[in-house]
Amino acid sequence: MLPSTALPHLEETIDATTRYLAAVDELDDEAMRAPSLLSGWTRGHVVTHLARHADAFSHALHGVLNDADAWMYSSQDDRNAAIENGAGRSAADLWEDSAASWGRLLQTFNELHPRHLDLTISRVPGGEPFLPVREMPERRRTEVEVHHADLGIGYTPADWPVAFAVSVIGRRQDELGLDGPSMVLSSTDVDGLWKLGAGQGPEIKGAAGDLAWWLLGRGDGAGLVSSTAELPQLGKWR
Repeated sequence: MLPSTALPHLEETIDATTRYLAAVDELDDEAMRAPSLLSGWTRGHVVTHLARHADAFSHALHGVLNDADAWMYSSQDDRNAAIENGAGRSAADLWEDSAASWGRLLQTFNELHPRHLDLTISRVPGGEPFLPVREMPERRRTEVEVHHADLGIGYTPADWPVAFAVSVIGRRQDELGLDGPSMVLSSTDVDGLWKLGAGQGPEIKGAAGDLAWWLLGRGDGAGLVSSTAELPQLGKWR
Protein backbone atom coordinates (compact mmCIF):
# COMPACT_ATOMS: atom_id res chain seq x y z
CA MET A 1 0.00 0.00 0.00
CA LEU A 2 1.18 3.50 -0.84
CA PRO A 3 0.79 6.16 1.87
CA SER A 4 -1.20 9.07 0.47
CA THR A 5 1.69 11.46 1.12
CA ALA A 6 3.91 9.39 -1.21
CA LEU A 7 1.59 9.74 -4.21
CA PRO A 8 2.44 13.09 -5.82
CA HIS A 9 -0.17 15.84 -5.40
CA LEU A 10 -2.79 13.64 -3.71
CA GLU A 11 -3.13 15.96 -0.72
CA GLU A 12 -3.79 18.95 -3.00
CA THR A 13 -6.33 16.85 -4.90
CA ILE A 14 -8.12 16.01 -1.67
CA ASP A 15 -8.27 19.71 -0.75
CA ALA A 16 -9.63 20.68 -4.19
CA THR A 17 -12.24 17.93 -4.02
CA THR A 18 -13.34 18.97 -0.55
CA ARG A 19 -14.00 22.49 -1.85
CA TYR A 20 -15.82 21.14 -4.88
CA LEU A 21 -18.08 18.74 -2.97
CA ALA A 22 -19.01 21.46 -0.49
CA ALA A 23 -20.05 23.68 -3.42
CA VAL A 24 -22.06 20.92 -5.12
CA ASP A 25 -23.87 20.22 -1.85
CA GLU A 26 -25.24 23.80 -1.96
CA LEU A 27 -26.94 23.34 -5.35
CA ASP A 28 -30.65 22.53 -5.63
CA ASP A 29 -32.49 20.90 -8.51
CA GLU A 30 -33.08 24.19 -10.32
CA ALA A 31 -29.43 25.19 -10.04
CA MET A 32 -28.30 21.80 -11.35
CA ARG A 33 -30.45 22.17 -14.45
CA ALA A 34 -29.17 25.69 -15.19
CA PRO A 35 -26.49 26.19 -17.86
CA SER A 36 -22.86 25.85 -16.87
CA LEU A 37 -20.11 27.92 -18.47
CA LEU A 38 -19.54 25.07 -20.95
CA SER A 39 -21.60 25.39 -24.11
CA GLY A 40 -24.38 22.80 -24.25
CA TRP A 41 -23.82 21.50 -20.75
CA THR A 42 -25.90 22.14 -17.66
CA ARG A 43 -24.30 22.02 -14.24
CA GLY A 44 -25.71 18.50 -14.00
CA HIS A 45 -23.60 17.53 -17.02
CA VAL A 46 -20.45 18.92 -15.40
CA VAL A 47 -21.13 17.18 -12.08
CA THR A 48 -21.94 13.89 -13.80
CA HIS A 49 -18.78 14.13 -15.91
CA LEU A 50 -16.60 14.51 -12.83
CA ALA A 51 -18.28 11.55 -11.13
CA ARG A 52 -17.83 9.33 -14.17
CA HIS A 53 -14.24 10.56 -14.56
CA ALA A 54 -13.53 9.45 -10.99
CA ASP A 55 -14.98 6.02 -11.74
CA ALA A 56 -13.00 5.86 -14.98
CA PHE A 57 -9.79 6.49 -13.06
CA SER A 58 -10.83 3.87 -10.49
CA HIS A 59 -11.46 1.35 -13.27
CA ALA A 60 -8.07 2.01 -14.84
CA LEU A 61 -6.30 1.71 -11.49
CA HIS A 62 -8.00 -1.61 -10.75
CA GLY A 63 -6.50 -2.81 -14.02
CA VAL A 64 -3.09 -1.64 -12.78
CA LEU A 65 -3.56 -3.35 -9.42
CA ASN A 66 -4.62 -6.62 -11.08
CA ASP A 67 -1.95 -6.62 -13.80
CA ALA A 68 -4.72 -6.33 -16.39
CA ASP A 69 -5.51 -3.86 -19.15
CA ALA A 70 -5.74 -0.42 -17.57
CA TRP A 71 -8.24 1.78 -19.41
CA MET A 72 -10.71 4.46 -18.39
CA TYR A 73 -13.74 4.22 -20.68
CA SER A 74 -15.06 1.29 -22.72
CA SER A 75 -15.50 3.77 -25.59
CA GLN A 76 -15.85 7.51 -26.15
CA ASP A 77 -19.52 6.98 -27.06
CA ASP A 78 -20.18 5.17 -23.78
CA ARG A 79 -18.44 7.96 -21.90
CA ASN A 80 -20.59 10.60 -23.60
CA ALA A 81 -23.81 8.63 -23.10
CA ALA A 82 -23.14 8.18 -19.37
CA ILE A 83 -22.77 11.94 -18.95
CA GLU A 84 -25.92 12.69 -20.94
CA ASN A 85 -27.97 10.05 -19.15
CA GLY A 86 -26.92 11.20 -15.69
CA ALA A 87 -27.17 14.97 -16.12
CA GLY A 88 -30.88 15.30 -15.34
CA ARG A 89 -30.87 13.62 -11.93
CA SER A 90 -31.87 15.38 -8.75
CA ALA A 91 -29.33 17.52 -6.91
CA ALA A 92 -29.35 15.05 -4.02
CA ASP A 93 -28.57 12.12 -6.33
CA LEU A 94 -25.85 14.08 -8.12
CA TRP A 95 -24.15 15.02 -4.86
CA GLU A 96 -24.34 11.46 -3.52
CA ASP A 97 -22.85 10.14 -6.76
CA SER A 98 -20.09 12.76 -6.61
CA ALA A 99 -19.13 11.91 -3.04
CA ALA A 100 -19.33 8.14 -3.55
CA SER A 101 -17.30 8.09 -6.78
CA TRP A 102 -14.59 10.23 -5.16
CA GLY A 103 -14.54 7.92 -2.15
CA ARG A 104 -13.98 4.93 -4.41
CA LEU A 105 -11.17 6.69 -6.25
CA LEU A 106 -9.46 7.82 -3.06
CA GLN A 107 -9.59 4.28 -1.69
CA THR A 108 -8.06 2.97 -4.90
CA PHE A 109 -5.31 5.61 -4.83
CA ASN A 110 -4.42 4.38 -1.35
CA GLU A 111 -4.18 0.76 -2.49
CA LEU A 112 -1.30 1.54 -4.83
CA HIS A 113 2.26 0.36 -4.24
CA PRO A 114 5.37 2.32 -5.27
CA ARG A 115 6.00 -0.23 -8.04
CA HIS A 116 2.81 0.95 -9.74
CA LEU A 117 3.78 4.60 -10.10
CA ASP A 118 5.53 4.35 -13.47
CA LEU A 119 2.90 2.13 -15.07
CA THR A 120 0.52 3.82 -17.51
CA ILE A 121 -3.18 3.83 -18.31
CA SER A 122 -5.03 4.35 -21.61
CA ARG A 123 -8.27 6.16 -22.28
CA VAL A 124 -10.03 3.27 -24.08
CA PRO A 125 -9.26 -0.44 -24.56
CA GLY A 126 -6.37 -0.87 -26.95
CA GLY A 127 -5.63 2.84 -26.90
CA GLU A 128 -2.21 4.35 -26.58
CA PRO A 129 -0.98 4.60 -22.97
CA PHE A 130 -0.99 8.29 -22.15
CA LEU A 131 -0.83 8.82 -18.41
CA PRO A 132 1.57 7.42 -15.79
CA VAL A 133 -0.04 6.43 -12.51
CA ARG A 134 2.10 8.92 -10.60
CA GLU A 135 0.47 11.78 -12.54
CA MET A 136 -3.12 10.69 -11.97
CA PRO A 137 -3.80 12.69 -8.78
CA GLU A 138 -2.58 15.91 -10.39
CA ARG A 139 -4.64 15.19 -13.52
CA ARG A 140 -7.69 14.55 -11.34
CA ARG A 141 -7.04 17.77 -9.48
CA THR A 142 -6.99 19.64 -12.78
CA GLU A 143 -10.37 18.18 -13.72
CA VAL A 144 -11.86 19.15 -10.36
CA GLU A 145 -10.46 22.69 -10.21
CA VAL A 146 -11.31 23.57 -13.81
CA HIS A 147 -14.80 22.07 -13.80
CA HIS A 148 -15.54 23.60 -10.39
CA ALA A 149 -15.00 26.95 -12.07
CA ASP A 150 -17.04 25.78 -15.08
CA LEU A 151 -20.09 25.48 -12.81
CA GLY A 152 -20.34 29.27 -12.76
CA ILE A 153 -21.35 29.50 -9.13
CA GLY A 154 -18.79 32.02 -7.87
CA TYR A 155 -15.64 29.88 -7.83
CA THR A 156 -13.30 31.35 -10.43
CA PRO A 157 -9.67 31.01 -11.51
CA ALA A 158 -8.90 33.84 -9.10
CA ASP A 159 -9.72 31.34 -6.33
CA TRP A 160 -7.29 28.72 -7.61
CA PRO A 161 -4.06 28.30 -5.65
CA VAL A 162 -1.43 30.24 -7.60
CA ALA A 163 0.83 27.19 -7.83
CA PHE A 164 -2.00 25.30 -9.52
CA ALA A 165 -2.60 28.08 -12.05
CA VAL A 166 1.13 28.10 -12.85
CA SER A 167 1.08 24.32 -13.34
CA VAL A 168 -1.81 24.65 -15.81
CA ILE A 169 0.10 27.27 -17.80
CA GLY A 170 3.12 24.96 -17.95
CA ARG A 171 1.00 22.02 -19.04
CA ARG A 172 -0.68 24.03 -21.80
CA GLN A 173 2.73 25.32 -22.89
CA ASP A 174 3.83 21.71 -23.34
CA GLU A 175 0.60 20.67 -25.07
CA LEU A 176 0.55 23.56 -27.53
CA GLY A 177 4.27 23.28 -28.21
CA LEU A 178 5.80 24.98 -31.22
CA ASP A 179 2.71 24.33 -33.36
CA GLY A 180 0.49 26.70 -31.40
CA PRO A 181 0.25 30.46 -31.83
CA SER A 182 3.41 32.39 -30.97
CA MET A 183 3.27 34.52 -27.82
CA VAL A 184 5.01 35.33 -24.57
CA LEU A 185 2.97 35.10 -21.39
CA SER A 186 3.85 37.28 -18.41
CA SER A 187 2.23 36.91 -15.00
CA THR A 188 1.39 40.00 -12.98
CA ASP A 189 0.90 38.26 -9.64
CA VAL A 190 3.74 35.72 -9.54
CA ASP A 191 7.18 35.50 -11.14
CA GLY A 192 6.58 33.76 -14.45
CA LEU A 193 7.39 34.11 -18.14
CA TRP A 194 6.36 31.49 -20.69
CA LYS A 195 7.23 31.29 -24.39
CA LEU A 196 4.80 29.56 -26.73
CA GLY A 197 5.05 28.92 -30.46
CA ALA A 198 7.98 29.22 -32.82
CA GLY A 199 8.00 32.99 -33.36
CA GLN A 200 8.02 35.95 -31.02
CA GLY A 201 4.36 36.92 -31.08
CA PRO A 202 2.64 39.37 -28.73
CA GLU A 203 3.26 39.65 -25.01
CA ILE A 204 0.16 38.70 -23.01
CA LYS A 205 0.04 39.98 -19.43
CA GLY A 206 -2.32 39.01 -16.65
CA ALA A 207 -2.78 37.16 -13.38
CA ALA A 208 -1.74 33.52 -13.49
CA GLY A 209 -5.33 32.34 -13.01
CA ASP A 210 -6.59 34.48 -15.89
CA LEU A 211 -3.77 33.28 -18.14
CA ALA A 212 -4.48 29.65 -17.30
CA TRP A 213 -8.23 30.05 -17.82
CA TRP A 214 -7.68 31.59 -21.25
CA LEU A 215 -5.16 28.92 -22.26
CA LEU A 216 -7.84 26.33 -21.46
CA GLY A 217 -10.12 27.94 -24.03
CA ARG A 218 -12.38 29.46 -21.39
CA GLY A 219 -13.78 32.97 -21.36
CA ASP A 220 -12.88 35.87 -23.61
CA GLY A 221 -9.53 36.79 -22.11
CA ALA A 222 -10.95 39.15 -19.49
CA GLY A 223 -8.16 40.51 -17.29
CA LEU A 224 -5.50 40.00 -19.96
CA VAL A 225 -3.64 42.68 -21.88
CA SER A 226 -1.95 42.05 -25.24
CA SER A 227 0.90 44.14 -26.61
CA THR A 228 -0.89 44.08 -29.97
CA ALA A 229 -4.35 44.80 -28.45
CA GLU A 230 -5.50 41.39 -29.73
CA LEU A 231 -5.27 37.92 -28.23
CA PRO A 232 -4.16 34.98 -30.38
CA GLN A 233 -6.86 32.48 -31.30
CA LEU A 234 -6.77 29.27 -29.24
CA GLY A 235 -8.71 26.06 -29.66
CA LYS A 236 -10.73 24.46 -26.89
CA TRP A 237 -8.96 22.33 -24.30
CA ARG A 238 -12.07 20.17 -23.68
